[in-house]
Amino acid sequence: MRNRKWMLGVVLAALLVASVVNVRAQDDPLAGLDPSGVTLQYWHEWAGSQETGMDQIIENFNSTNEWGITVEQTKFGAGPGLSENLSTAITAGETPNLAGDGFVGRALGWYLDGVLVPLDIYTDSATWGLSEEERALINQELLAINRPALAPFDGQLLAWPVGISSNVMSVNLDLLAEAGFDSVPTTFEDFRAAACAVAELEETNGGLAMRISASELYNFILSFGGPVYDAEADRFVLTDDATLQALQYLQDLYNDDCAYIPEGGGFANTGEFSLGLNAFALGSSVGVPFIQGPMNEAGLEINWINTTTPWAEGNRTLPTFLRGVVMMQGTPEENLATWLFIKYWATDPEAQRIWTESAQYQPYNSAVPALISEEFLATNPPVREL
Repeated sequence: MRNRKWMLGVVLAALLVASVVNVRAQDDPLAGLDPSGVTLQYWHEWAGSQETGMDQIIENFNSTNEWGITVEQTKFGAGPGLSENLSTAITAGETPNLAGDGFVGRALGWYLDGVLVPLDIYTDSATWGLSEEERALINQELLAINRPALAPFDGQLLAWPVGISSNVMSVNLDLLAEAGFDSVPTTFEDFRAAACAVAELEETNGGLAMRISASELYNFILSFGGPVYDAEADRFVLTDDATLQALQYLQDLYNDDCAYIPEGGGFANTGEFSLGLNAFALGSSVGVPFIQGPMNEAGLEINWINTTTPWAEGNRTLPTFLRGVVMMQGTPEENLATWLFIKYWATDPEAQRIWTESAQYQPYNSAVPALISEEFLATNPPVREL
């Protein structure tokens, strides 16, 4: 009798487990999908070391994933190529499965176009989603940035982050010293004096190399104390004193030949910075390889750092940006395969190490800092507090 009761308990327990699994499967609309053998298309703009890192990640995923999923890349490199081709593809109804131009502002338009797939159903899937351990390692506050609350988006996750970047100012310390300055200027008055002094040096093209860029102007407006956006009024503020001060300050620098606009557009300012042709250039914190690489190729040994723009008292600012990737409409199996690649990229320790070291985005996965090599940390100048 005791053996029969024991066996009955085992059977009941097994039935209970089976019923729980069955309920979960019924609640998960993705449970019955099979992504085996899917080939998905990923369009991106990575170049240089970022491209090399993505090549490694995709090669590792293609060779190790248990479903035989294959990721194929189309590389557009830096510049407008990706955006232009995405626009054409959306019009033609021939979008890739995954696209790299995923700042959430652009994702809003793609959602309204009906080509973007929100990611919540995948992250929350009991079958294919993030485990509790994986979820705990990911900065949920950052994810929330890609969840616009207004209708019709209603807090859905429209893009997956690939990392955090900042708008920083690169500073050539050697040129500053040659111009008579032993420290990086922190006030607008001192910055003007330094930029004008460097512009007088024979070997430079100017002091501050400017870009025609909203993000660069954004830096200066914030540093003058401007709000840029009034949350209570739900509108941008572009006629306040701080904005007008920033615009006038930059105009005066340009008029007095202390600042200039390099030919070539894009990041020509940091391109010339890498050759020692100016002392100050604003760009992305992920641009370190694109500055240090040309320096090395030219055989230049320049003492330089990244820091913030000068600031009015109490307004030192480091603007940050969240770059992402977006899933675009495909078959259910293609969408699932796309999510599994995103999940691998986001949670696999080796993939995150490769990406952080090659792309130089600040990680959103809290496990990553411990994975970064000492060699990488020693050879890449961080954003420094001065």
